[in-house]
Amino acid sequence: YCDGVHSIIDGSGLNHSVAGESSKFSVFLRDAYQYPSPVELEKLQVQILQVSDLRQVWPSIRPVDLLQFLLLQRHESMKQSGGEVRTSAYDVVYTPEKSGTYEIRVSCGNIPLNAGQPFRKEVSAGEVNASLSRVVDYAPRVPKLIKNEIVVELRDSFSNPVMFQQSNLKLDISSINKSEFSTWGFVDNKNGSYTGSYRVKDVGTYEICASLSGKHVLPCPFGVNVYSSEHFPKAYNDAVSVWEDESISFNSLQNDYFAGNASVVIAELSKPVHGSLLQYGHDFRYTPYKGFYGNDSFTYTISDVNGNLASAAVNISILLTPPQFVSFPSQLLATEDALSPRFGSGFSSFEITYSDLVENISVTLSARSGTVCLSPMLMQFWMPVWSALCVSTGNEKARHLALAGPLEVINFALQSIQYLGDENFCGNDTIRVSTMNKNGRNDLDVPIFVEPVNDPPFINVPEFIILEEKRGEAGTLIFNRQRDKFDFCIGDPDLLCFPGNKSHFLVMFSVEVNSGFLSTNLPAELISTTELKLKNSYQWQPLQTFVTISKHFMVKAKGVRFWGTVNDCNSVMQQLSYYGGEHGSILTIEVNDMGRYGCYPDCAELMSVPIFVEATVNLIRRRPMSSLVAHTLGTAIVIEFIFLFSLGVLLLFFMCKCAMVLIHEKRRCVRQGQDIELSRIQHSNQQTAFTLAAVKSCRRQVRPITMATTTAAYQKLLGVGTKIVAVGRNYAAHAKELGNAVPKEPVLFMKPTTSYLANGGTIEVPQPLESLDHEVELAVVIGRKARDVAEATAMDYVGGGYALALDMTAREIQSTAKSAGLPWTVAKGQDTFTPISSVLPQSMVPDPHNLELWLKVDGKTRQQGSTGDMMFKIPFLISHISSIMTLLEGDVILTGTPQGVGPVKVGQRIDAGITGLLDVHFDVGKRERPKRS
Repeated sequence: YCDGVHSIIDGSGLNHSVAGESSKFSVFLRDAYQYPSPVELEKLQVQILQVSDLRQVWPSIRPVDLLQFLLLQRHESMKQSGGEVRTSAYDVVYTPEKSGTYEIRVSCGNIPLNAGQPFRKEVSAGEVNASLSRVVDYAPRVPKLIKNEIVVELRDSFSNPVMFQQSNLKLDISSINKSEFSTWGFVDNKNGSYTGSYRVKDVGTYEICASLSGKHVLPCPFGVNVYSSEHFPKAYNDAVSVWEDESISFNSLQNDYFAGNASVVIAELSKPVHGSLLQYGHDFRYTPYKGFYGNDSFTYTISDVNGNLASAAVNISILLTPPQFVSFPSQLLATEDALSPRFGSGFSSFEITYSDLVENISVTLSARSGTVCLSPMLMQFWMPVWSALCVSTGNEKARHLALAGPLEVINFALQSIQYLGDENFCGNDTIRVSTMNKNGRNDLDVPIFVEPVNDPPFINVPEFIILEEKRGEAGTLIFNRQRDKFDFCIGDPDLLCFPGNKSHFLVMFSVEVNSGFLSTNLPAELISTTELKLKNSYQWQPLQTFVTISKHFMVKAKGVRFWGTVNDCNSVMQQLSYYGGEHGSILTIEVNDMGRYGCYPDCAELMSVPIFVEATVNLIRRRPMSSLVAHTLGTAIVIEFIFLFSLGVLLLFFMCKCAMVLIHEKRRCVRQGQDIELSRIQHSNQQTAFTLAAVKSCRRQVRPITMATTTAAYQKLLGVGTKIVAVGRNYAAHAKELGNAVPKEPVLFMKPTTSYLANGGTIEVPQPLESLDHEVELAVVIGRKARDVAEATAMDYVGGGYALALDMTAREIQSTAKSAGLPWTVAKGQDTFTPISSVLPQSMVPDPHNLELWLKVDGKTRQQGSTGDMMFKIPFLISHISSIMTLLEGDVILTGTPQGVGPVKVGQRIDAGITGLLDVHFDVGKRERPKRS
């Protein structure tokens, strides 16, 4: 049956043609073997379709003409049976009448030809038919000194638009008053229409005629009345902008021109593409479709009472509103001096919406009394969402957080917002969230309440104070700003953000000395909360008696404690005086905030505990040692230590030297005693020395003999040996790994001695092979002639010894030879295919059936096996082979290879060996054949 690939479709009808002209192409049907495949006429289907409007052209299909039929008849290309004509060659004739692009598809039954691909051809318009061509557009009234246009359409006999005729078109203008005019060449609009331009200088009536190559195009002539330009309306383009999802009303005629007060109507109005347009007289209302943003437009044409027209366009920009908030929290909660929220990724109630999912938008978050930041985001093992997120913190103070990216990324980041208030700040704050795009900004203020945390009070006092000398019974002022340049004060960080009156912030303050007395003035408001610790008493007692002068009273005791404001505490501390002995005292200051000003330690339970701090000040009468004196004394101590250490080192040196002298003296005495004893036995040792010398001489003679024997055996192997007998499949594991059956008797094949390669040589891979297979084997070197040898005496003929050999195999050639029943000589016997080591004497190999063979390629172990796994042992092999052929001195038997054979490629290195006896190495290279002349 006909084949869709081998069948042939050819002819001029597949090429470019002109509308109305007949086209023909031929179809030659072939089967899969490229023989003619005759079919009935009904089986051949041809579809010719115009691409632009799917217009179909019906072809005429008939067998090839008579002459071709007679030539093809001998090849049985046409057969007749039962009144039906079957042939393998058909002509297809068709006439396209419309210009454009056509697709031609041919099928034989249900088999599409040309591999299912359609043929495409272009049909161009024919010659211009003047009777069907027209001047289709012109203005009967035009202004003077203005460039005006007329439009001409050219058609062929089948009404096809004719293009590329602008050079043949001409515009003729005539006038009664002989006014001046100008014309321009026609412009091809690429659709069969042409635009020509003209301009006249004076007012009047003109007759215009368009012609193509001297032939007039109807109507010809047509009249045009020219007026002054002030009589014509002028419309100007307008630009309007509106927010998305909103509506706008405007009057586009406000900037247009009308002659006098003539009434104007909107004659034509186009519809915008992306919105709805309503007209109310001269007013328009435009509403963009929901979700649309970008640019839209429409055109309108105005007409005055004389029918003069003017057109303009209204360009509308639909602006994207700044991102809007879909959800946001009404109130946030945070904790003083802590990153909030403490649990979770962040405040998760922020979400914005934006129409453009791809455009980068910007969101800025800031707080008046704190910092907004991002929490660490969860790791994502796919393409992370936040990879397109840009984060910045603005200025160096990093008071605000700026996020930039697409909508999805911004919403993802807004779930990780965290807040950290300023140090010791608590109370009400506001987080401002500002969303921005290129068209504007949207702000949102979210209140946040920062819960106060009870901070410990602080006490600023020095470690010690040097009191002034005692003058009579008067006390000494402890904290004197004129004497000590130090800021003596107490305070509490919670006072800064205390919501109420500062006078309601009260702390418990106490001062106490371990010896002597303290005195100070207290405001009268503190009488009810003041407690004293008197001499020899360890209990605080309420104030019993007091004298108030100017709303103050004085107390004198070992310790004073009261409950007051921070200012009261600082005022009392500044007036504190000490009465005591010559040795000074220790002043203890304590401040307790009573746990009333914030939660502690965690606001989760809304609980708090009192926090108090304590400081001690050493009150001393005498001025301490100056820094210069202290450094001088310290330096003297260090120098003294270094001097004593040097003396100790010197003493240790002399002690060690004396010990060494005593040891050398003792060794000298011992050597003298040994010399005396040696002289007594010297004579008896002379005979022993002679014997040792003889033995060493014998050893020096034996070694050369052994090496000479090994070298001689190796030279016989290379020079005297006549053949290499190789045993295949002697290891069961090797036979199985190649998919071969285990043999019942040895499988033998021969290799030439020209395939030997000494240790360190290069194994050559012949052309065109890319690799060889390695097989490491134990080689047995025959020492004398052996024929029909018994198995019991076979080992007597191994006079040469043993060696390690590689049986290199071209596996691809061997597989082909095996399948064809051919010998393996080409696969086994090429040069360098039998790399071999030096020969080991029998004395070095006491048991050849207990050797470990190994092979590595580029340092990686490929083969490792024991000769004990051989199925046919060496005595049996020698007896079996000698019963077939005579073995001569220097002949080699390769006893087979263990499992693990594999390929090696050019550039690799082979290392092989017999464990504990020898090892060899060979490189793998490419064999270069000489070029043929």
